[in-house]
Amino acid sequence: MVTLRFRILWFFLLIGLFTGFSPLAYAQPPYTPPPPEPWDGVSRYTVLVMGADRRPSELNLFTSRTDVLILVSYDPATGGIGLFHIPRDLHLPLPDSGVFARVNTLMQAGEQRAAGYGPYYVMDTISRNLGIQIDAFLLFDFTAFIAVIDAMGGIAMDIPYSISDPTYPDMNFGYDPFFIRQGWQVLDGRTALKYARTRHGDNDYVRGQRQMAVMQAVFERLREPNVLQNMLLQAPTLVNRLRGNVVTNVPFEQLTFLGLVALDMGTGIRTGGFNESNTRVMNLGSGRVRVPRVELIPNALSEAFGEIYWN
Repeated sequence: MVTLRFRILWFFLLIGLFTGFSPLAYAQPPYTPPPPEPWDGVSRYTVLVMGADRRPSELNLFTSRTDVLILVSYDPATGGIGLFHIPRDLHLPLPDSGVFARVNTLMQAGEQRAAGYGPYYVMDTISRNLGIQIDAFLLFDFTAFIAVIDAMGGIAMDIPYSISDPTYPDMNFGYDPFFIRQGWQVLDGRTALKYARTRHGDNDYVRGQRQMAVMQAVFERLREPNVLQNMLLQAPTLVNRLRGNVVTNVPFEQLTFLGLVALDMGTGIRTGGFNESNTRVMNLGSGRVRVPRVELIPNALSEAFGEIYWN
C-alpha cells in the first residue's frame, strides 16, 4: 500500500505542476476568488464536479454550459463517498435575484457578472438552494474527459441495455451516430463520453445514473494494478492534453489526499440525485420547467450522503 500511495502522490504532483492547479491560478480579472477555507480533516468535504459542453472551437471554458453536475462528498466519519446528480435542465432560483434559471446556464450567468466568477457562482447557487456546504469545484471539458479515460486504458462497464442514438451531437455542432450493445465491455474515452452524454430514448435522470456509473467505473479502474503506473509513464503527454481543459480550486494538498481516499475506497459508493419523485413542474414565462420539491431535498441528499450530510 505504501508503494501505491507513493505513486498516487507523484501522479497528482505531476498533474499539479503541469496544469498549474492552484486556488487562484484560473481566476481572471476583475474577480478575485476568496482563498479556500482550510479543511480540518474531520468535517465532510464536498466537491462540485462540472463537465463543460465546450467544443474545440470554443476558447473560454468558463462561458460554456455545464451539462454534467455531480456533487462528490467524502465523509471522514464513515470513510464513505457519495455522488449526487443534478440534472442540467433543473431550474433553481438565483441567490442574487430570486429569478429561476436552468442550472447548466449558471456558469455563463456568473461570467456575465465578472470574468472568472462563473464556477464560484454555480457553487454558491447550488449550495444555497440545497442547504449543503460545497468546498471546491472541479471543471473539465470533453478533451480532458477523453484524455483521462484513454490514459487509464479505458473503463470496464456492464451496459444494462443497448442504446442507439442516430442524432448524437459531435464536437462541431453536427451528428455522430452512437450505438452500444448491452453487456460487459471496455469503453475508450470517446465511447465513455458518448455513453455519459447520450439522451436518446430516455431523459436527464437516466443520463445522470449513467454519468455516476462512469465515475464509479473510473474509481474501480484506478485501483487496478499498474494502471496508475502506466498513467505516470504517460504524464508528459497527459498533462499537455489537460492544460487549459481542467480547472479546479482544490488546494494541492487536499487534491492528493482526496485522490488517496478515493482509491482506497471499497465498492460501497452511495448515489442519489434529483428525479421525477423529488421535483415538480413549475410554470414560468418560458414554459413548464422542473424545480426541486424543497421539502424533499433533505431526503434526497441523505440518500447519497447519509443522514448527517450537513456535518
